[in-house]
Amino acid sequence: MIDFRGVALPSSLEDIEVDHALVEELYEGFEIRLKNFGRDILFHSPGFKHYEVDDFSIKTGPKFVDISITGRNCELMCDHCASKILWHMIPALTPEELWKVANELKHKGVDGVLISGGSNRDGVVELYPFLNTMRRIKEELGMFVSCHVGLVDKELAEGLKDARVDAVLLDIMGDNQTIAEVYKLPHKSVKDYEESLRLLKEAGHNIVPHVIIGLHYGQIRGEYRAIDMIAQFEPSALVMVVVMPYYGKARFQLLPPPKPEESAKVILHARKALPSKPVVIGCARPAGPERVKFDLYSIYAGVNGITFPAEGIFTYAKSLGLNPVVSPNCCSTVFLH
Repeated sequence: MIDFRGVALPSSLEDIEVDHALVEELYEGFEIRLKNFGRDILFHSPGFKHYEVDDFSIKTGPKFVDISITGRNCELMCDHCASKILWHMIPALTPEELWKVANELKHKGVDGVLISGGSNRDGVVELYPFLNTMRRIKEELGMFVSCHVGLVDKELAEGLKDARVDAVLLDIMGDNQTIAEVYKLPHKSVKDYEESLRLLKEAGHNIVPHVIIGLHYGQIRGEYRAIDMIAQFEPSALVMVVVMPYYGKARFQLLPPPKPEESAKVILHARKALPSKPVVIGCARPAGPERVKFDLYSIYAGVNGITFPAEGIFTYAKSLGLNPVVSPNCCSTVFLH
C-alpha cells in the first residue's frame, strides 16, 4: 500500500503550500482508489489543443477531437461560459457537414469524436437531425462517438442509443438557484437533470456526468447534491471540472474560482460516493499555481485521471509509486481503461 503522507514534494513543486490537515483527510480517497483500481493513473491530452509542459506532452497527432453542431452559437449564453467553450470545436452545422468533417478526421488518423453544441432555451442540445449521421460514423468509419448533451427527453435518449453512441456526457446541477441564474433556466429544476440521468440510464447508455465546481459564481452550492444524485444511477465515470471565470460574462470575470482546498473536498466526496467508478479531472479548470495545487490535491483524493496535468504532476505521480498512463483521448473514455 502506498502512503504519500510525509513524502516531501519535489523541487518543481516545493513552492506549493499545501494544507497538511487536508492532505490527511484526502488520504481516505487515495486508499479507496488503490483498493478498487490499483496504481494506474491516466493523464489525458485530447487533440483539440496542443498541450505541453516540461514533464508531459504527446507528440503524435490528435486522436480525439470535439465537434459543435451549432458552431459558436448558443441560445442560452450561460453566465459561466457565454458559448466560449464551443470556440475550440470544429463546426459542423448540418448532418452533411458532420459526415464530411468525420471523414476528414478519420483520414487524418483521428479515432474518436465528441459531438456537442450550444443549447436552446430549454437547455437542450438539438442533436435529433444528426442521429443517423452519428450512426454512420460508428458503423462505417469505426470511430468512438460520444455526445455532450444538455437535458434529454425519452426520444433523444433512445435516439442516441439507436445511433450507437459510446458515451453520453451531461452537466449535472444540484441547486435550483444555480440552474435559474447561471444557466438561465428558471423554468427547469434539479428534478429535470435527475430525469435526464434516469432516461439515459434506462436507455442503456454509458453515462459520464460532469460536475462543475464553483458554478454558482465561484461558490460551492449544489455540487454535493449533484454527486449524490449521480451516484444513484451508477455512471460509467464521473468528470469533475472547476469553473473558469475568464470564460464567462462580466459578472463572472470579477469573481475568483473556489479555493483548491474547497474543490478538493468536493473531489473527496465524489471519490467516496463512487468508490468503484472512475472519477477524473476534466480539462476545464483555472491555470496558474492554483491549478498545480488543485491537481496535487486531486491525486491525494484518489482520482483516476487528470486532463492536461499541471507541470510537475506527472513526475510526482511516479514518485508516489503510481503508474502514469498517457492517453490522447478525451477523459470521458476513462471507463474503457
